Amino acid sequence: MNSQTNLKVALLLITIIALISIGVKIQPILKNYDDFNPDMVYAINYNYFFKSEDKSTTVKSFIPKTNTRQRISEKQSISDSTLVFTKEISEKGNIRGIWNTNHKNSYHTLHYKFVYEGREQSFTVPEKFNLITDKYKYEEFLLPTSNIQSDHKKISELAKQLKQNTQNDKQVIKNILDHVVSIPSAPIITLTDALTTIEQNKASCNGKSRLFVALARNLGYPARIKGGIILENTEKRTSHVWAELLINQTWVPFDPLNNHFAYLPANYLEIYQGDEFLITHTPGIQFDYAYQIKKMNHISFLNMNSEEIRELSNISLWKVVESGVMPQNALNLLLLLPIGGLLVAFLRNVVGVKTFGVFLPVLIAFSLLQTGFISGIILFVVLILLVGLISYPFDKIGLLYTPKLVISLSIMVGLMIIATMIGITYNIIWLTTLTFFPTIILTIAAERFSRATVEDGYRTAIDKLFQTLIVTAICYSVLSWSWLPSILIIFPECILLVITWSMLLGRYIGIRWVEFYRFRPLFT
Repeated sequence: MNSQTNLKVALLLITIIALISIGVKIQPILKNYDDFNPDMVYAINYNYFFKSEDKSTTVKSFIPKTNTRQRISEKQSISDSTLVFTKEISEKGNIRGIWNTNHKNSYHTLHYKFVYEGREQSFTVPEKFNLITDKYKYEEFLLPTSNIQSDHKKISELAKQLKQNTQNDKQVIKNILDHVVSIPSAPIITLTDALTTIEQNKASCNGKSRLFVALARNLGYPARIKGGIILENTEKRTSHVWAELLINQTWVPFDPLNNHFAYLPANYLEIYQGDEFLITHTPGIQFDYAYQIKKMNHISFLNMNSEEIRELSNISLWKVVESGVMPQNALNLLLLLPIGGLLVAFLRNVVGVKTFGVFLPVLIAFSLLQTGFISGIILFVVLILLVGLISYPFDKIGLLYTPKLVISLSIMVGLMIIATMIGITYNIIWLTTLTFFPTIILTIAAERFSRATVEDGYRTAIDKLFQTLIVTAICYSVLSWSWLPSILIIFPECILLVITWSMLLGRYIGIRWVEFYRFRPLFT
């Protein structure tokens, strides 16, 4: 048996082993497939502690419900036997949990537990909004209230000022949000109404949201308050409120504290609608509370808990995820590198594209997942070309390659730091995304480009840079699939298939696709 036969047998065995291992897990995976695909999963526990008085004592708290962007499951109320738990649904659709006891002068502890699965939500805001046809239906969202004084003279003057020189509804709302965002934030725990927010020129989330709603209502845009909790892997006492605007029959979120325009992050738990208090209780009782929040590892396309995923097979990386030994981003990069490398190998060996190395386009694509594609590509190209321009005068004075490269990269790092500072100062989000990992990748890419300019000339270096960007864009489109790392965690056998496919690519001796274009006259 010759070496080629041995290789074919080995590849066949590897492929069969990988496919059998994958096949064993396919059935339970398909059975538990979940098309909700949450971005984040948290276990939340309302912890309430109080002492009852010498009369009937009641604690009320809004509790969340499932909607299009969040799913609530495993709901459970745990308390001592003297507490009676009931629920009520308000006209607004809010669900309120009620705990009542007639047991006098005694200490009580209650817990309300549930699991939250949430997705981020983003809306495209049109320049002009459709007129409201059913004003009676939305009348309450246009009227002033005691805390949302939309008809007050100061509110009217400010609203008129913000509407000046605007061309459409979108600009009006953008001006309102920008103004309220610019008001200094302060951790004010007492109730702050819309008017007080203007007069004090500082507020927490509740004051800012009330002012946003008041300004919108004053200008004829139906608006309301939405309440919930920003979920973090910790124990906290603070809840959060934001605003919603009715745009073309759809309630669109705006957060004037965190500057979210028509966007709601995945870790925003929605609990109630309206200008309400999350917790109310019998006046005068001793009361304390905390929200215990724990982020849960999950596979986005599976409706299975952690224990069920672990029992799927011993051949998976779920234990690595649960242990927390390796950060999730590091594990994702480790798993995606072979996939990206195989893609680059195909584009180089079969298509005929030239790039700066094999894994550099993959690493650049992975860094773009953190910076954003458009802003990351622009920043990448500008910095790389800048390094080339900076190197040019050093060539004229005859500096050696290595010292010249150190100078160029030092200038590039300095420019990246300056860009980050500008982003922080002027709240330009994409300029603040230059974390350690993208910086390292950009530095390596700049070094490769600088070397290519010396060895091959600027024209060849720019041509290879352009082809590298094309490959990077293709890699980004594949690596940005949110479910891909999860599949590799459940099916690490895919790495074996990558090896076999790479072996087949290594044996490819056919004409590269670009050669068909280059020598097209010969094929006609």
